[in-house]
Amino acid sequence: MSPVTRAPAPTNRQDDLGSAEGVRGLLWLTWRQHRWTLIGMLVLAAVLVGWMTYLSMELTDLWHQCGNAYCPENSPQGERLAGSSRLVLTLGALSRLVQYLPLLIGVFIGIPVLTREHEQRTLLLAWSQDVSPQRWLWTKLGMLGLFVAAVTAAVAGVSDHLERMRTLVAPGTLFDYVPFLNTGMLPVAISICWFAVGVALGAAIKRTLPAVFGVIAGFIGLTYLVQWRYPTLMKPLSAQLRVGGPDGGLLRDNALVVKGGMIDYGSDGPSGAFDASGRQLSGVELQRLCPPDNDGGKILSCEFDNHLLHHLQYQPGSRIPDFHLIVATGYLGLTAVALAAVWWIVRRTNLSAG
Repeated sequence: MSPVTRAPAPTNRQDDLGSAEGVRGLLWLTWRQHRWTLIGMLVLAAVLVGWMTYLSMELTDLWHQCGNAYCPENSPQGERLAGSSRLVLTLGALSRLVQYLPLLIGVFIGIPVLTREHEQRTLLLAWSQDVSPQRWLWTKLGMLGLFVAAVTAAVAGVSDHLERMRTLVAPGTLFDYVPFLNTGMLPVAISICWFAVGVALGAAIKRTLPAVFGVIAGFIGLTYLVQWRYPTLMKPLSAQLRVGGPDGGLLRDNALVVKGGMIDYGSDGPSGAFDASGRQLSGVELQRLCPPDNDGGKILSCEFDNHLLHHLQYQPGSRIPDFHLIVATGYLGLTAVALAAVWWIVRRTNLSAG
């Protein structure tokens, strides 16, 4: 009896080809659905990059005019960098816009990924094509996430240079909250985070307007939490400095004062001032030693002449990269949680409700 001949098993070439075509179609559909938002974000990013590049060149010119050094306040260059001058107001507005760019990304790019399908009731159509719901999800998130990362990386690079030039010519430190958020790669990490959170809230709430309110509330709450906690993410260094004297270079190079030596007059409790031996004076003792009057200069001179010290807690500027890493890790951890929630919600979504 001759061996049984079997027809060769069919290959999955056509299935694979269909799957590839399905992914290409999904990429095209994602572009069609989000093209105006993506174009608008590109235009906004281009305006930001161009404007900040121009201002960076202007600050560089001022820096050269001041002899590659800090511009004195009474100089013509210093007057342009002080008070409410046009340049100062413009720099402040651009810094705030960069800070709130992740919120715009979460609201206009993140939320519509799933709320659009729920509100238009197109989930059944979207998930019954050549790709599975999971591949549909990760393909859209991958495409939009790469767009968000690329756009915010360009903005972050120019913003970092602008903030550094600003601290070279005017008062300020890169450890202050807004410059801290707008330098390094923090704008990228924060933008990716709020994109993922927007997708997650859109998937959970399934309605655009409530999800927008949720993203706004979460963004504001987390922003203030980070602003409150970030100076103490690492234990501050301590120093005792002479009142009215030099800081010995402790506060240069973008250091952040966490707790300054406030001196309190006239109370029985601690005054915050220390004598030369390191003993803290009470408010009453300080008042006897340097009686208060209407001339603050005389009080400061008295405190200096008596070799009084004040206690200072600070973060050196050399720690900025470590703080960036800590904050970015927190935001990326929240990103991972949001993406896991989206995957879980999509997996449990009933197609008949699409």
